[in-house]
Amino acid sequence: MLAELYVKNLAVIEELRVVFKPGLTVLSGEEGAGKSLLVDALCLLLGGRASANLVRTGATSAMVEGVFLASPDDTGLGAMLREAGLQLEDDGSLIMAREVQEQGRSAARVNGRSVPVSLLRELGHRLLDINSQLEHISLLNPQRQLDLLDTFGGLLQTRARLSGRLAELRERTRELGALNEGASQRQLEMLEYQVAEIDGAKLILGEDEFLQQEWHLLQRAKTLKESCYSAYNTLYGDGVSASGLVYQAIKALRGLALVDPSLHAQLDALSSAATELEETARDLRSYADNVESRAGRLDQVEERLETLRRLKGKYGPALEDVLAFAVKAGEELGNLQNREERRSYLEQKIRAMADEAGRLAGELSEARRDAAWSLAQRVNGELADLGMPWAKFEVSLIQEERSDGLPTPRGRLFYNQYGIDRVGFLGVTNPGEPLKPLAEIASGGETSRFMLAVKTALSRADSVPTLVFDEIDMGVGGRNAHVVGRKLAALAQDRQVLCITHLPQIACYGHNHYRVRKDVASGRAVSRIELLDGASRVEELAAMLGSNAAGVMVESAEELLRLARETAAEQAAQGM
Repeated sequence: MLAELYVKNLAVIEELRVVFKPGLTVLSGEEGAGKSLLVDALCLLLGGRASANLVRTGATSAMVEGVFLASPDDTGLGAMLREAGLQLEDDGSLIMAREVQEQGRSAARVNGRSVPVSLLRELGHRLLDINSQLEHISLLNPQRQLDLLDTFGGLLQTRARLSGRLAELRERTRELGALNEGASQRQLEMLEYQVAEIDGAKLILGEDEFLQQEWHLLQRAKTLKESCYSAYNTLYGDGVSASGLVYQAIKALRGLALVDPSLHAQLDALSSAATELEETARDLRSYADNVESRAGRLDQVEERLETLRRLKGKYGPALEDVLAFAVKAGEELGNLQNREERRSYLEQKIRAMADEAGRLAGELSEARRDAAWSLAQRVNGELADLGMPWAKFEVSLIQEERSDGLPTPRGRLFYNQYGIDRVGFLGVTNPGEPLKPLAEIASGGETSRFMLAVKTALSRADSVPTLVFDEIDMGVGGRNAHVVGRKLAALAQDRQVLCITHLPQIACYGHNHYRVRKDVASGRAVSRIELLDGASRVEELAAMLGSNAAGVMVESAEELLRLARETAAEQAAQGM
Protein backbone atom coordinates (compact mmCIF):
# COMPACT_ATOMS: atom_id res chain seq x y z
CA MET A 1 0.00 0.00 0.00
CA LEU A 2 0.97 3.67 -0.28
CA ALA A 3 2.32 4.62 3.14
CA GLU A 4 3.59 8.12 2.45
CA LEU A 5 3.61 10.72 -0.32
CA TYR A 6 5.98 13.68 -0.44
CA VAL A 7 5.52 16.45 -3.01
CA LYS A 8 7.67 19.54 -3.46
CA ASN A 9 7.40 22.44 -5.90
CA LEU A 10 4.68 20.87 -8.02
CA ALA A 11 2.49 23.69 -9.41
CA VAL A 12 0.72 25.30 -6.42
CA ILE A 13 2.11 22.68 -4.02
CA GLU A 14 5.14 24.19 -2.36
CA GLU A 15 5.81 21.25 -0.07
CA LEU A 16 3.60 18.68 1.60
CA ARG A 17 3.90 15.25 3.10
CA VAL A 18 0.91 12.93 3.54
CA VAL A 19 0.90 9.75 5.61
CA PHE A 20 -1.72 7.30 4.34
CA LYS A 21 -3.31 4.42 6.20
CA PRO A 22 -5.15 1.28 5.11
CA GLY A 23 -8.84 1.42 4.29
CA LEU A 24 -10.72 4.21 2.52
CA THR A 25 -9.09 7.63 2.53
CA VAL A 26 -11.13 10.52 1.14
CA LEU A 27 -9.75 13.90 0.08
CA SER A 28 -12.03 16.88 -0.12
CA GLY A 29 -11.64 20.59 -0.68
CA GLU A 30 -12.79 23.44 -2.85
CA GLU A 31 -12.30 23.51 -6.60
CA GLY A 32 -8.75 24.49 -7.50
CA ALA A 33 -7.38 23.72 -4.06
CA GLY A 34 -4.97 21.18 -5.51
CA LYS A 35 -6.69 17.84 -4.89
CA SER A 36 -6.17 16.65 -8.46
CA LEU A 37 -2.54 17.74 -8.22
CA LEU A 38 -2.05 14.84 -5.82
CA VAL A 39 -3.32 12.53 -8.56
CA ASP A 40 -0.97 14.25 -11.01
CA ALA A 41 1.86 13.66 -8.53
CA LEU A 42 1.02 9.96 -8.33
CA CYS A 43 0.84 9.73 -12.12
CA LEU A 44 4.27 11.33 -12.34
CA LEU A 45 5.57 8.91 -9.71
CA LEU A 46 4.29 5.97 -11.74
CA GLY A 47 6.22 7.01 -14.84
CA GLY A 48 3.73 9.44 -16.36
CA ARG A 49 4.78 12.10 -18.81
CA ALA A 50 6.98 14.81 -17.30
CA SER A 51 6.53 18.46 -18.25
CA ALA A 52 8.33 21.65 -17.30
CA ASN A 53 4.87 23.19 -16.70
CA LEU A 54 4.60 21.06 -13.56
CA VAL A 55 7.53 22.83 -11.89
CA ARG A 56 6.42 25.58 -9.52
CA THR A 57 7.31 29.04 -10.77
CA GLY A 58 10.63 30.14 -9.30
CA ALA A 59 11.77 26.59 -8.49
CA THR A 60 14.43 24.69 -10.40
CA SER A 61 12.78 21.30 -10.07
CA ALA A 62 9.72 19.42 -8.80
CA MET A 63 9.98 16.30 -6.67
CA VAL A 64 7.54 13.47 -5.93
CA GLU A 65 8.45 10.61 -3.62
CA GLY A 66 6.27 7.72 -2.53
CA VAL A 67 6.88 5.08 0.12
CA PHE A 68 5.08 1.80 -0.57
CA LEU A 69 4.79 -1.12 1.82
CA ALA A 70 4.90 -4.27 -0.25
CA SER A 71 3.23 -7.54 0.64
CA PRO A 72 5.69 -10.41 1.24
CA ASP A 73 3.30 -12.60 -0.77
CA ASP A 74 3.82 -10.52 -3.92
CA THR A 75 6.39 -12.82 -5.54
CA GLY A 76 5.92 -11.08 -8.89
CA LEU A 77 7.07 -7.76 -7.45
CA GLY A 78 10.05 -9.45 -5.82
CA ALA A 79 11.04 -11.08 -9.12
CA MET A 80 10.70 -7.75 -10.94
CA LEU A 81 12.98 -6.04 -8.40
CA ARG A 82 15.58 -8.82 -8.53
CA GLU A 83 15.67 -8.62 -12.32
CA ALA A 84 16.44 -4.91 -11.98
CA GLY A 85 19.13 -5.58 -9.37
CA LEU A 86 17.00 -4.15 -6.55
CA GLN A 87 15.34 -5.39 -3.40
CA LEU A 88 12.92 -4.19 -0.76
CA GLU A 89 14.24 -2.30 2.25
CA ASP A 90 14.60 -4.26 5.50
CA ASP A 91 11.19 -3.02 6.68
CA GLY A 92 9.52 -4.19 3.43
CA SER A 93 9.26 -0.69 2.01
CA LEU A 94 9.86 0.42 -1.55
CA ILE A 95 10.74 4.08 -2.10
CA MET A 96 10.01 5.44 -5.57
CA ALA A 97 10.97 8.97 -6.57
CA ARG A 98 10.65 11.20 -9.64
CA GLU A 99 12.25 14.60 -10.17
CA VAL A 100 11.39 16.99 -13.00
CA GLN A 101 13.80 19.81 -13.91
CA GLU A 102 12.59 23.20 -15.06
CA GLN A 103 13.88 22.31 -18.55
CA GLY A 104 11.51 19.32 -18.62
CA ARG A 105 14.12 16.61 -18.07
CA SER A 106 13.29 14.03 -15.42
CA ALA A 107 15.06 11.44 -13.29
CA ALA A 108 13.69 8.33 -11.60
CA ARG A 109 14.94 6.47 -8.53
CA VAL A 110 13.95 3.35 -6.64
CA ASN A 111 15.34 2.89 -3.13
CA GLY A 112 17.85 5.64 -3.86
CA ARG A 113 19.19 4.12 -7.08
CA SER A 114 18.71 5.68 -10.49
CA VAL A 115 16.47 3.60 -12.75
CA PRO A 116 14.73 4.01 -16.13
CA VAL A 117 11.31 5.65 -16.00
CA SER A 118 9.94 2.48 -17.61
CA LEU A 119 10.71 0.60 -14.38
CA LEU A 120 8.52 3.03 -12.44
CA ARG A 121 5.69 2.21 -14.84
CA GLU A 122 6.19 -1.55 -14.46
CA LEU A 123 6.33 -1.35 -10.67
CA GLY A 124 3.41 1.08 -10.61
CA HIS A 125 1.11 -1.38 -12.37
CA ARG A 126 1.66 -3.82 -9.50
CA LEU A 127 1.28 -1.24 -6.74
CA LEU A 128 -1.39 1.28 -7.65
CA ASP A 129 -4.27 1.89 -10.07
CA ILE A 130 -5.36 5.46 -10.77
CA ASN A 131 -8.94 5.41 -11.99
CA SER A 132 -8.85 8.77 -13.65
CA GLN A 133 -5.80 8.48 -15.84
CA LEU A 134 -6.41 5.42 -18.01
CA GLU A 135 -2.72 4.86 -18.65
CA HIS A 136 -2.28 3.93 -14.99
CA ILE A 137 -5.02 1.30 -14.71
CA SER A 138 -3.46 -2.16 -14.67
CA LEU A 139 -6.59 -4.01 -15.74
CA LEU A 140 -6.46 -2.28 -19.13
CA ASN A 141 -3.62 -4.64 -19.99
CA PRO A 142 -4.91 -7.67 -22.00
CA GLN A 143 -2.68 -10.11 -20.13
CA ARG A 144 -3.88 -8.68 -16.83
CA GLN A 145 -7.48 -9.09 -17.97
CA LEU A 146 -6.86 -12.75 -18.76
CA ASP A 147 -5.24 -13.29 -15.35
CA LEU A 148 -8.14 -11.58 -13.59
CA LEU A 149 -10.76 -13.59 -15.47
CA ASP A 150 -9.00 -16.87 -14.69
CA THR A 151 -8.57 -15.88 -11.04
CA PHE A 152 -12.23 -14.83 -10.83
CA GLY A 153 -13.34 -18.14 -12.34
CA GLY A 154 -10.99 -20.25 -10.20
CA LEU A 155 -9.25 -21.46 -13.35
CA LEU A 156 -5.60 -20.87 -12.50
CA GLN A 157 -4.93 -24.54 -11.66
CA THR A 158 -6.56 -25.68 -14.89
CA ARG A 159 -4.52 -23.10 -16.81
CA ALA A 160 -1.33 -24.20 -15.07
CA ARG A 161 -2.05 -27.83 -16.01
CA LEU A 162 -2.60 -26.79 -19.62
CA SER A 163 0.56 -24.67 -19.60
CA GLY A 164 2.51 -27.70 -18.39
CA ARG A 165 1.11 -29.88 -21.18
CA LEU A 166 1.88 -27.20 -23.77
CA ALA A 167 5.43 -26.79 -22.46
CA GLU A 168 5.98 -30.53 -22.86
CA LEU A 169 4.44 -30.37 -26.34
CA ARG A 170 6.76 -27.54 -27.36
CA GLU A 171 9.76 -29.41 -26.01
CA ARG A 172 8.90 -32.57 -27.93
CA THR A 173 8.18 -30.53 -31.06
CA ARG A 174 11.58 -28.82 -30.78
CA GLU A 175 13.22 -32.22 -30.31
CA LEU A 176 11.52 -33.55 -33.42
CA GLY A 177 12.53 -30.47 -35.38
CA ALA A 178 16.12 -30.83 -34.27
CA LEU A 179 15.99 -34.52 -35.14
CA ASN A 180 14.70 -33.75 -38.63
CA GLU A 181 17.17 -30.95 -39.19
CA GLY A 182 20.15 -32.65 -37.58
CA ALA A 183 19.88 -36.21 -38.85
CA SER A 184 21.99 -35.70 -41.97
CA GLN A 185 24.46 -38.38 -43.04
CA ARG A 186 27.25 -35.84 -42.87
CA GLN A 187 26.57 -35.12 -39.18
CA LEU A 188 26.29 -38.80 -38.47
CA GLU A 189 29.69 -39.45 -40.05
CA MET A 190 31.22 -36.47 -38.22
CA LEU A 191 30.04 -37.75 -34.85
CA GLU A 192 31.30 -41.25 -35.62
CA TYR A 193 34.71 -39.81 -36.54
CA GLN A 194 34.89 -37.63 -33.42
CA VAL A 195 33.94 -40.44 -31.05
CA ALA A 196 36.38 -42.87 -32.73
CA GLU A 197 39.19 -40.29 -32.67
CA ILE A 198 38.83 -39.60 -28.96
CA ASP A 199 38.22 -43.21 -27.95
CA GLY A 200 41.16 -44.35 -30.06
CA ALA A 201 43.48 -41.96 -28.21
CA LYS A 202 42.78 -43.83 -24.95
CA LEU A 203 43.11 -40.69 -22.88
CA ILE A 204 44.12 -40.71 -19.23
CA LEU A 205 43.31 -37.72 -17.04
CA GLY A 206 46.49 -35.85 -16.05
CA GLU A 207 48.51 -37.60 -18.75
CA ASP A 208 49.44 -34.37 -20.52
CA GLU A 209 50.93 -32.82 -17.37
CA PHE A 210 52.97 -35.94 -16.57
CA LEU A 211 54.29 -36.19 -20.14
CA GLN A 212 55.19 -32.50 -20.19
CA GLN A 213 57.37 -33.02 -17.13
CA GLU A 214 59.00 -36.08 -18.69
CA TRP A 215 59.61 -34.15 -21.92
CA HIS A 216 61.53 -31.47 -20.03
CA LEU A 217 63.74 -34.18 -18.50
CA LEU A 218 64.32 -35.94 -21.79
CA GLN A 219 65.30 -32.66 -23.42
CA ARG A 220 68.26 -32.58 -20.97
CA ALA A 221 69.08 -36.30 -21.13
CA LYS A 222 72.65 -35.85 -22.39
CA THR A 223 73.49 -33.35 -19.66
CA LEU A 224 71.87 -35.57 -17.05
CA LYS A 225 73.78 -38.63 -18.27
CA GLU A 226 77.19 -36.89 -18.34
CA SER A 227 76.68 -35.27 -14.97
CA CYS A 228 75.60 -38.54 -13.37
CA TYR A 229 78.68 -40.37 -14.77
CA SER A 230 80.91 -37.56 -13.54
CA ALA A 231 79.38 -37.78 -10.09
CA TYR A 232 79.79 -41.57 -10.15
CA ASN A 233 83.47 -41.35 -11.04
CA THR A 234 84.01 -38.76 -8.32
CA LEU A 235 82.42 -41.03 -5.75
CA TYR A 236 83.56 -44.46 -6.92
CA GLY A 237 85.73 -44.23 -10.04
CA ASP A 238 89.23 -45.41 -10.78
CA GLY A 239 92.03 -43.39 -9.32
CA VAL A 240 91.38 -40.89 -6.59
CA SER A 241 87.70 -41.06 -5.51
CA ALA A 242 85.68 -40.20 -2.45
CA SER A 243 85.09 -43.84 -1.56
CA GLY A 244 88.78 -44.68 -2.06
CA LEU A 245 89.85 -41.91 0.30
CA VAL A 246 87.32 -43.06 2.87
CA TYR A 247 88.69 -46.61 2.68
CA GLN A 248 92.22 -45.28 3.23
CA ALA A 249 91.00 -43.51 6.33
CA ILE A 250 89.31 -46.69 7.54
CA LYS A 251 92.52 -48.68 7.05
CA ALA A 252 94.50 -46.12 9.04
CA LEU A 253 92.00 -46.09 11.91
CA ARG A 254 91.85 -49.86 12.25
CA GLY A 255 95.45 -49.97 13.47
CA LEU A 256 94.90 -47.02 15.78
CA ALA A 257 91.72 -48.55 17.23
CA LEU A 258 93.84 -51.46 18.49
CA VAL A 259 95.83 -48.95 20.48
CA ASP A 260 92.86 -46.75 21.53
CA PRO A 261 89.44 -48.51 21.47
CA SER A 262 87.68 -45.11 21.77
CA LEU A 263 88.30 -44.60 18.03
CA HIS A 264 85.85 -47.39 17.15
CA ALA A 265 83.00 -44.85 16.95
CA GLN A 266 84.80 -42.88 14.25
CA LEU A 267 85.70 -46.11 12.49
CA ASP A 268 82.02 -47.16 12.43
CA ALA A 269 80.96 -43.75 11.08
CA LEU A 270 83.47 -43.98 8.24
CA SER A 271 82.32 -47.52 7.42
CA SER A 272 78.68 -46.29 7.17
CA ALA A 273 79.77 -43.38 4.99
CA ALA A 274 81.66 -45.72 2.70
CA THR A 275 78.59 -47.92 2.33
CA GLU A 276 76.30 -44.91 1.52
CA LEU A 277 78.83 -43.57 -0.98
CA GLU A 278 78.93 -46.93 -2.78
CA GLU A 279 75.10 -47.16 -2.90
CA THR A 280 74.74 -43.56 -4.14
CA ALA A 281 77.40 -44.17 -6.77
CA ARG A 282 75.63 -47.31 -8.00
CA ASP A 283 72.27 -45.45 -8.16
CA LEU A 284 73.85 -42.69 -10.24
CA ARG A 285 75.45 -45.22 -12.56
CA SER A 286 72.12 -47.03 -12.98
CA TYR A 287 70.28 -43.73 -13.66
CA ALA A 288 72.91 -42.76 -16.29
CA ASP A 289 72.71 -46.20 -17.94
CA ASN A 290 68.90 -45.96 -18.03
CA VAL A 291 68.96 -42.54 -19.67
CA GLU A 292 71.07 -44.00 -22.43
CA SER A 293 68.72 -46.96 -22.86
CA ARG A 294 65.68 -44.56 -23.37
CA ALA A 295 67.20 -42.76 -26.31
CA GLY A 296 63.99 -43.20 -28.39
CA ARG A 297 61.63 -42.15 -25.60
CA LEU A 298 61.79 -38.43 -26.47
CA ASP A 299 60.24 -39.07 -29.89
CA GLN A 300 57.46 -41.10 -28.31
CA VAL A 301 56.68 -38.39 -25.74
CA GLU A 302 56.69 -35.61 -28.33
CA GLU A 303 54.37 -37.60 -30.61
CA ARG A 304 51.95 -38.29 -27.73
CA LEU A 305 51.99 -34.66 -26.60
CA GLU A 306 51.20 -33.55 -30.13
CA THR A 307 48.23 -35.94 -30.22
CA LEU A 308 46.93 -34.54 -26.93
CA ARG A 309 47.44 -30.92 -28.09
CA ARG A 310 45.52 -31.62 -31.29
CA LEU A 311 42.59 -33.18 -29.41
CA LYS A 312 42.44 -30.32 -26.91
CA GLY A 313 42.56 -27.81 -29.73
CA LYS A 314 39.53 -29.47 -31.37
CA TYR A 315 37.40 -30.51 -28.42
CA GLY A 316 38.29 -28.44 -25.38
CA PRO A 317 41.07 -26.71 -23.46
CA ALA A 318 41.63 -29.63 -21.07
CA LEU A 319 41.52 -33.41 -21.28
CA GLU A 320 38.43 -33.33 -19.04
CA ASP A 321 36.66 -31.28 -21.72
CA VAL A 322 37.77 -33.67 -24.47
CA LEU A 323 36.40 -36.65 -22.57
CA ALA A 324 33.15 -34.78 -21.79
CA PHE A 325 32.80 -33.96 -25.48
CA ALA A 326 33.20 -37.63 -26.30
CA VAL A 327 30.41 -38.57 -23.86
CA LYS A 328 28.04 -35.96 -25.30
CA ALA A 329 28.94 -36.84 -28.87
CA GLY A 330 28.37 -40.49 -28.07
CA GLU A 331 24.89 -39.70 -26.77
CA GLU A 332 24.08 -37.65 -29.87
CA LEU A 333 25.46 -40.42 -32.06
CA GLY A 334 23.24 -42.93 -30.30
CA ASN A 335 20.24 -40.69 -30.85
CA LEU A 336 21.05 -40.22 -34.52
CA GLN A 337 21.72 -43.89 -35.08
CA ASN A 338 18.24 -44.57 -33.77
CA ARG A 339 16.65 -41.46 -35.29
CA GLU A 340 14.04 -43.26 -37.34
CA GLU A 341 12.75 -45.09 -34.33
CA ARG A 342 12.92 -41.90 -32.26
CA ARG A 343 11.21 -39.86 -34.96
CA SER A 344 8.32 -42.29 -35.18
CA TYR A 345 7.96 -42.29 -31.40
CA LEU A 346 8.02 -38.47 -31.21
CA GLU A 347 5.47 -38.05 -33.97
CA GLN A 348 3.05 -40.36 -32.18
CA LYS A 349 3.78 -38.71 -28.83
CA ILE A 350 3.25 -35.21 -30.25
CA ARG A 351 -0.09 -36.18 -31.78
CA ALA A 352 -1.28 -37.64 -28.48
CA MET A 353 -0.04 -34.65 -26.49
CA ALA A 354 -1.60 -32.18 -28.94
CA ASP A 355 -4.94 -33.98 -28.69
CA GLU A 356 -4.78 -33.92 -24.90
CA ALA A 357 -3.73 -30.25 -24.82
CA GLY A 358 -6.50 -29.40 -27.30
CA ARG A 359 -9.05 -31.10 -25.08
CA LEU A 360 -7.79 -29.25 -22.00
CA ALA A 361 -7.72 -25.94 -23.90
CA GLY A 362 -11.30 -26.51 -25.02
CA GLU A 363 -12.41 -27.24 -21.47
CA LEU A 364 -10.58 -24.15 -20.21
CA SER A 365 -12.19 -22.02 -22.92
CA GLU A 366 -15.66 -23.24 -22.00
CA ALA A 367 -14.97 -22.54 -18.33
CA ARG A 368 -13.75 -19.08 -19.28
CA ARG A 369 -17.00 -18.40 -21.15
CA ASP A 370 -18.95 -19.31 -18.04
CA ALA A 371 -16.68 -17.11 -15.89
CA ALA A 372 -16.94 -14.27 -18.43
CA TRP A 373 -20.76 -14.41 -18.34
CA SER A 374 -20.77 -14.51 -14.54
CA LEU A 375 -18.31 -11.60 -14.31
CA ALA A 376 -20.31 -9.53 -16.79
CA GLN A 377 -23.50 -10.14 -14.82
CA ARG A 378 -21.83 -9.06 -11.62
CA VAL A 379 -20.24 -5.94 -13.13
CA ASN A 380 -23.48 -4.90 -14.83
CA GLY A 381 -25.29 -5.34 -11.51
CA GLU A 382 -22.73 -3.07 -9.88
CA LEU A 383 -23.17 -0.52 -12.68
CA ALA A 384 -26.92 -0.49 -12.09
CA ASP A 385 -26.37 0.05 -8.36
CA LEU A 386 -24.10 2.98 -9.19
CA GLY A 387 -26.82 4.72 -11.17
CA MET A 388 -25.50 3.71 -14.60
CA PRO A 389 -28.21 1.34 -15.91
CA TRP A 390 -27.35 2.25 -19.49
CA ALA A 391 -23.70 1.27 -19.05
CA LYS A 392 -22.67 -2.24 -20.05
CA PHE A 393 -19.71 -4.49 -19.47
CA GLU A 394 -18.80 -7.58 -21.45
CA VAL A 395 -15.87 -9.99 -21.73
CA SER A 396 -14.93 -11.03 -25.23
CA LEU A 397 -13.17 -14.31 -25.98
CA ILE A 398 -11.73 -14.40 -29.48
CA GLN A 399 -10.22 -17.46 -31.15
CA GLU A 400 -8.26 -17.61 -34.39
CA GLU A 401 -8.12 -20.53 -36.79
CA ARG A 402 -4.61 -21.54 -37.80
CA SER A 403 -3.49 -24.45 -39.92
CA ASP A 404 -0.64 -25.07 -37.46
CA GLY A 405 -2.85 -24.47 -34.43
CA LEU A 406 -3.92 -26.74 -31.62
CA PRO A 407 -6.49 -29.40 -32.56
CA THR A 408 -9.73 -28.71 -30.67
CA PRO A 409 -13.40 -29.64 -31.12
CA ARG A 410 -13.74 -26.28 -32.93
CA GLY A 411 -10.90 -27.00 -35.33
CA ARG A 412 -7.25 -26.02 -35.28
CA LEU A 413 -6.85 -22.79 -33.30
CA PHE A 414 -4.01 -20.43 -32.51
CA TYR A 415 -2.66 -21.01 -29.00
CA ASN A 416 -0.08 -19.83 -26.53
CA GLN A 417 0.90 -20.96 -23.06
CA TYR A 418 -2.42 -19.68 -21.67
CA GLY A 419 -4.73 -21.48 -24.07
CA ILE A 420 -6.70 -20.65 -27.22
CA ASP A 421 -8.49 -17.47 -26.11
CA ARG A 422 -7.71 -13.80 -26.53
CA VAL A 423 -9.56 -12.11 -23.69
CA GLY A 424 -10.75 -8.52 -23.76
CA PHE A 425 -12.75 -6.39 -21.31
CA LEU A 426 -15.27 -4.25 -23.19
CA GLY A 427 -17.52 -1.50 -21.96
CA VAL A 428 -19.78 1.38 -22.86
CA THR A 429 -20.86 4.25 -20.60
CA ASN A 430 -23.39 5.99 -22.86
CA PRO A 431 -26.57 4.52 -24.34
CA GLY A 432 -26.51 3.79 -28.04
CA GLU A 433 -22.72 3.54 -28.22
CA PRO A 434 -20.96 0.30 -29.28
CA LEU A 435 -18.91 -1.74 -26.84
CA LYS A 436 -15.23 -0.77 -26.88
CA PRO A 437 -12.09 -1.93 -25.08
CA LEU A 438 -11.86 -0.30 -21.65
CA ALA A 439 -8.81 1.67 -22.75
CA GLU A 440 -10.92 3.46 -25.38
CA ILE A 441 -13.64 4.64 -23.00
CA ALA A 442 -13.42 8.41 -22.51
CA SER A 443 -12.10 9.46 -19.10
CA GLY A 444 -14.21 11.23 -16.52
CA GLY A 445 -16.56 10.53 -13.64
CA GLU A 446 -18.50 7.84 -15.50
CA THR A 447 -15.32 6.01 -16.30
CA SER A 448 -14.25 6.12 -12.65
CA ARG A 449 -17.60 4.67 -11.60
CA PHE A 450 -17.31 2.08 -14.35
CA MET A 451 -13.91 1.07 -13.00
CA LEU A 452 -15.33 1.00 -9.48
CA ALA A 453 -17.96 -1.48 -10.67
CA VAL A 454 -15.32 -3.66 -12.32
CA LYS A 455 -12.97 -3.43 -9.33
CA THR A 456 -15.80 -4.29 -6.93
CA ALA A 457 -16.79 -7.34 -8.97
CA LEU A 458 -13.14 -8.41 -9.17
CA SER A 459 -12.27 -7.47 -5.60
CA ARG A 460 -11.16 -11.00 -4.70
CA ALA A 461 -9.31 -11.55 -7.96
CA ASP A 462 -7.50 -8.22 -8.38
CA SER A 463 -4.37 -8.02 -6.24
CA VAL A 464 -3.39 -4.37 -6.87
CA PRO A 465 -3.15 -3.10 -3.25
CA THR A 466 -3.95 0.60 -3.78
CA LEU A 467 -6.75 2.13 -5.85
CA VAL A 468 -7.23 5.84 -6.55
CA PHE A 469 -10.57 7.23 -7.74
CA ASP A 470 -10.81 10.79 -9.05
CA GLU A 471 -13.89 12.52 -10.46
CA ILE A 472 -15.95 9.51 -9.37
CA ASP A 473 -18.76 11.79 -8.15
CA MET A 474 -19.18 13.66 -11.43
CA GLY A 475 -22.91 13.65 -12.24
CA VAL A 476 -23.75 11.71 -9.05
CA GLY A 477 -26.15 12.88 -6.41
CA GLY A 478 -28.59 11.77 -3.74
CA ARG A 479 -29.06 8.04 -3.34
CA ASN A 480 -26.41 7.11 -5.88
CA ALA A 481 -23.77 9.00 -3.92
CA HIS A 482 -24.43 6.79 -0.89
CA VAL A 483 -24.17 3.71 -3.08
CA VAL A 484 -20.80 4.87 -4.40
CA GLY A 485 -19.60 5.55 -0.85
CA ARG A 486 -20.72 2.13 0.40
CA LYS A 487 -19.02 0.35 -2.49
CA LEU A 488 -15.80 2.27 -1.96
CA ALA A 489 -15.86 1.36 1.73
CA ALA A 490 -16.54 -2.29 0.94
CA LEU A 491 -13.73 -2.31 -1.59
CA ALA A 492 -11.42 -0.87 1.06
CA GLN A 493 -12.04 -3.79 3.42
CA ASP A 494 -9.00 -5.66 2.09
CA ARG A 495 -7.02 -2.96 0.26
CA GLN A 496 -6.23 0.73 0.33
CA VAL A 497 -8.57 3.08 -1.55
CA LEU A 498 -8.00 6.81 -2.09
CA CYS A 499 -10.93 8.88 -3.34
CA ILE A 500 -11.14 12.55 -4.26
CA THR A 501 -14.69 13.75 -3.85
CA HIS A 502 -16.90 16.83 -3.51
CA LEU A 503 -19.87 14.89 -2.11
CA PRO A 504 -20.34 14.48 1.65
CA GLN A 505 -22.46 11.37 0.99
CA ILE A 506 -19.26 9.73 -0.26
CA ALA A 507 -16.76 11.42 2.06
CA CYS A 508 -18.59 10.24 5.18
CA TYR A 509 -17.64 6.62 4.43
CA GLY A 510 -13.93 7.33 4.61
CA HIS A 511 -11.91 5.70 7.34
CA ASN A 512 -9.54 8.67 6.99
CA HIS A 513 -10.45 12.14 5.75
CA TYR A 514 -8.05 14.80 4.44
CA ARG A 515 -8.95 18.33 3.43
CA VAL A 516 -6.94 20.11 0.76
CA ARG A 517 -7.07 23.88 0.83
CA LYS A 518 -5.36 26.69 -0.99
CA ASP A 519 -3.86 29.54 1.01
CA VAL A 520 -2.02 32.65 -0.02
CA ALA A 521 1.47 33.11 1.38
CA SER A 522 3.77 35.98 0.35
CA GLY A 523 1.36 36.81 -2.40
CA ARG A 524 1.38 33.31 -3.91
CA ALA A 525 -1.09 30.42 -3.85
CA VAL A 526 0.02 27.43 -1.78
CA SER A 527 -1.85 24.12 -1.41
CA ARG A 528 -1.94 22.55 2.03
CA ILE A 529 -3.43 19.34 3.40
CA GLU A 530 -4.72 18.47 6.86
CA LEU A 531 -6.11 15.34 8.47
CA LEU A 532 -9.63 15.83 9.78
CA ASP A 533 -11.06 14.15 12.83
CA GLY A 534 -13.91 14.70 15.23
CA ALA A 535 -15.33 18.21 15.07
CA SER A 536 -13.14 19.29 12.17
CA ARG A 537 -14.47 16.46 10.04
CA VAL A 538 -18.08 17.28 10.94
CA GLU A 539 -17.42 20.90 9.98
CA GLU A 540 -15.97 19.83 6.63
CA LEU A 541 -18.91 17.56 5.84
CA ALA A 542 -21.30 20.33 6.84
CA ALA A 543 -19.48 22.76 4.59
CA MET A 544 -19.72 20.25 1.75
CA LEU A 545 -23.48 20.02 2.39
CA GLY A 546 -24.01 23.79 2.35
CA SER A 547 -23.00 27.11 3.85
CA ASN A 548 -24.99 26.93 7.12
CA ALA A 549 -22.27 25.07 9.04
CA ALA A 550 -23.57 26.16 12.45
CA GLY A 551 -27.06 24.79 12.10
CA VAL A 552 -28.92 22.13 10.23
CA MET A 553 -25.93 21.18 8.11
CA VAL A 554 -23.95 20.12 11.20
CA GLU A 555 -26.77 17.80 12.25
CA SER A 556 -26.93 16.42 8.71
CA ALA A 557 -23.18 15.86 8.70
CA GLU A 558 -23.39 13.98 12.00
CA GLU A 559 -26.24 11.91 10.58
CA LEU A 560 -24.10 11.03 7.54
CA LEU A 561 -21.29 9.85 9.80
CA ARG A 562 -23.71 7.79 11.89
CA LEU A 563 -25.11 6.18 8.75
CA ALA A 564 -21.60 5.43 7.49
CA ARG A 565 -20.66 3.79 10.80
CA GLU A 566 -23.76 1.60 10.70
CA THR A 567 -22.99 0.61 7.12
CA ALA A 568 -19.40 -0.23 8.08
CA ALA A 569 -20.66 -2.45 10.91
CA GLU A 570 -23.05 -4.23 8.54
CA GLN A 571 -20.29 -4.79 5.98
CA ALA A 572 -17.96 -6.16 8.63
CA ALA A 573 -20.67 -8.53 9.87
CA GLN A 574 -21.34 -9.73 6.32
CA GLY A 575 -17.62 -10.16 5.61
CA MET A 576 -17.73 -7.71 2.71
